[in-house]
Amino acid sequence: MKFTLAPLAIAVATVFALPASAATQEDQAETIRQLEARIQQLEETLDERVDFLADAIERQQQDSIASRVHFGGYGELNYSNLDVDGEDVREMDFRRWVLFVGYEFNNWVSFHSEFEVEHTVVPASDGTGAVELEQAYLEFKLADDKQLKTGIQLMPVGIISETHEPVTYYGVERPVLETTLIPTTWFAGGVMYSQQFSNGLSYDVFLSEGLQTDDPTTDSEADPFDIKSGKQKTHYANMFDLATTARIKYTGIAGLELAAYAQYQPDLDQSAEESYADSATMLGGHAVYQFNSVTGKFMYVRWDLAGDAAKEAGKDVQDGMQAEVSWKPLEALGVFGRQTYWSVEQGVDASQTDMGVNYYPISDVVFKASYQLQNEDAGNTDGFYLGMGYQF
Repeated sequence: MKFTLAPLAIAVATVFALPASAATQEDQAETIRQLEARIQQLEETLDERVDFLADAIERQQQDSIASRVHFGGYGELNYSNLDVDGEDVREMDFRRWVLFVGYEFNNWVSFHSEFEVEHTVVPASDGTGAVELEQAYLEFKLADDKQLKTGIQLMPVGIISETHEPVTYYGVERPVLETTLIPTTWFAGGVMYSQQFSNGLSYDVFLSEGLQTDDPTTDSEADPFDIKSGKQKTHYANMFDLATTARIKYTGIAGLELAAYAQYQPDLDQSAEESYADSATMLGGHAVYQFNSVTGKFMYVRWDLAGDAAKEAGKDVQDGMQAEVSWKPLEALGVFGRQTYWSVEQGVDASQTDMGVNYYPISDVVFKASYQLQNEDAGNTDGFYLGMGYQF
């Protein structure tokens, strides 16, 4: 940006060029030269200050954009040494690598996303591995206590569904109840409205894609009533029948969290041409209480699947419960024990016992060791796990 004061110099020179009784032509010429030199100096100074101001504005704009972009993530490496129904299995797996990216458009509109790679290689030779977009939604802050979110979001159910970084829970593997009946990480596309009250009460209502369990007419080995395999993951998800999920939570007492949640979907097969499933209703709740260094957790979940087919298959009622006690005597060390019972089929009653230790060299890094015992209905898998996890 360039400014010039030359017109001013010409005007001044013209004035001094007029006849004057008190000054000689030489004096006038010298005065004009001095004025021109001064004007040139002012021009240079003005140009420098304008350039400096332009650079400052550009830096401020860049800093403002950078401050609105947010990065984060987590990951975990697991080792397992298991006796699987009499067979020795030892494996190492970089289970998850996750990157969070967010952006604040202004003080009331923001974007949030979560990109995940599972099992390192996609696709792996054994069929495992996945690249998933687990979150990608816009959040509108309607007021200090009201939010509207639209996009791919995590289900507002369970204890670890929304917060599942490895440093936030005990055990190398995620709690089994929250990977079966609550199929964490459970995400879906839809719209969620949330509100919080000053007394610690809050609620969420989520209208989203529903589950679509496998059709037994196309695969003889498919289970039409397996909740975990019914996640559509917003991948060309069928939307013939939407799911409605609601949660109410209370955190008004220090150390206490109480929550109850429900989901209803009219048709578990998303209105297939030859319907093999009917409606599905999930009811659940949990309680978490921390007193000094001891924390207790309890959760119960139940699915009721309507229709004769589900009843004949013994899958009309699927439920489970878990109880956990942990003790953290040091900021860097915690131990836990967890007991889980669940049933996804009539007459099949699974149970699993977990115990172990977490070590935190810093708050965002954890090393874990846990031991697992299962009964025959759960898979008869016993053994220990070692793990490393982080978040940032």
